[in-house]
This record gives sequence, C-alpha cells and structure tokens, in this order.
Amino acid sequence: MDRGTLLGLLLGLALLGLTIGFGPNPKIFFYWPSLLVVFGGIIASTLIRFPLAHVRSAFAVASRAFFTHPASHQAVVVQLVGLSQRTKREGLKGLEKHLPEDAFLAQGLQMVIDRMDRDHIREVLTSEIHATQDRHGMGQEIFRFIAGSAPSFGMVGTLIGMVQLFASIGKETDKLASAMSLSLLSTLWGAIVAYLFALPISGKLEFRSKEEAQIRMLMLEGILGIAVEMNPGQLEEALNASLAPRQKIRRRGLGALNG
Repeated sequence: MDRGTLLGLLLGLALLGLTIGFGPNPKIFFYWPSLLVVFGGIIASTLIRFPLAHVRSAFAVASRAFFTHPASHQAVVVQLVGLSQRTKREGLKGLEKHLPEDAFLAQGLQMVIDRMDRDHIREVLTSEIHATQDRHGMGQEIFRFIAGSAPSFGMVGTLIGMVQLFASIGKETDKLASAMSLSLLSTLWGAIVAYLFALPISGKLEFRSKEEAQIRMLMLEGILGIAVEMNPGQLEEALNASLAPRQKIRRRGLGALNG
C-alpha cells in the first residue's frame, strides 16, 4: 500500500472534518440540493464524455494509487543480474524453472528461452509498454475531466442558488437561506472533489505510470542482455547507467540486498 497517498487523503478529510465540526451546526454542510447538483452533474457529464466501461476501468486503475507500490530500480537490477548469473550457470533451460512472478519480465524471459530474435523481443515488449501507457492515460484523462467538471458544476449550483435568491427577495426567510446555502455549498463541494480527490489521484496515477514504464524499460534492457548472454558484470554496468550514483548496485552488494 502507498502510505503517502492514504496518509494525505486521511489528513485532508480530517482537516475538513475538524473545520466543519468546530462550527455551530455541521449538518448544514450536507445540504442535499448542492450535493445533488455537484455529484449528479459530475457523474452525468463523465458518462456522456466517456464509455461506461472506461469509467469503471478508471476507478479500478485508481486503486493503484493506494495499493500499488512497484519494485525499486535497485531491486530490479539485483534481480536481473541474478537471473543473468543463473543463466551462466544453468543455461536458458535452467532459467525456465525460475521465472519471476512479474508477468512482463516472465514473458520476456520466456521469449528468450524460446530463442526468439532479439529485435522481435524488443518490438513486442516495447509495444506492450506503450499499450499499458495508453490504458493508464485513459484513467488519468477521466480523473482530469472530473477535476475540471467538479468546480464547473459547483458554479452551476451557485448560479441556480443566486437565481432562487433573487426570486425570493421580499418573501419567506427560509427560501432566502436555502438559496444562499445552495450557492455557497455547491462551490465548496465542487472545489473539494476537484482539489482533494480528482486532481491528486490523476497526478499520482501519472506518476505511477511513468514509474512503471521506467521499470519495464529497465527490465527490457536486462532481458535483451540475457538474450545475448551478456556477462553479468557487463549487464550490471549497463543497467546501473539508469540509476542515480548512490543507487548503483555492485556485485559485492548483491548478497546483502538479496538477503
């Protein structure tokens, strides 16, 4: 689980809850007409803009922001160099008994075991990385759309409330209060949805997608190195090139890291 994402969300909700709770009447913030226009408008516009299947998929992908924590670059380098060392000892057929759990890495290694052409392996795996990026991009786009539509429907609620307010001038006080509540609370809930949920989730998904693409490109280079039976030391240096100086792995440290 990504503790940072969860902590940020809980902190934001806690701050809102405390601020509302310190007021004289917290119930007034849950005024159903304002909730209806904001959340109903967001749902309606999102379903108009995107196919239903993509919307469902986007919320499934959003769970990655909370529960997915990809392997570090260092751990992947250690794993790939270890697989290269095993290949040197046991050959490609021996490697088949030790395929990793990661589906992308296992697929690439199986292609190596099947002795497919190196260029073909690169083409297939690169296409898969791009296809994954495209799928992730759709989820990000949906949450960016929600972030843009939430304040807009907050403004719609505000305009409706203002119309009702002007129409109620000189009439019952209750109608004036209801119209003002609709105006103010619609703007509030639109801003909360946009800036506490939709925009941060979109940004976190974009970050996770880039992070995953970098990891998979690192795996791809390792797979291609194993395919040409690159010396483990050479493979280590080639993979280290993508790491920051303090993150670089040395074979003398592999045992400690694996342990």
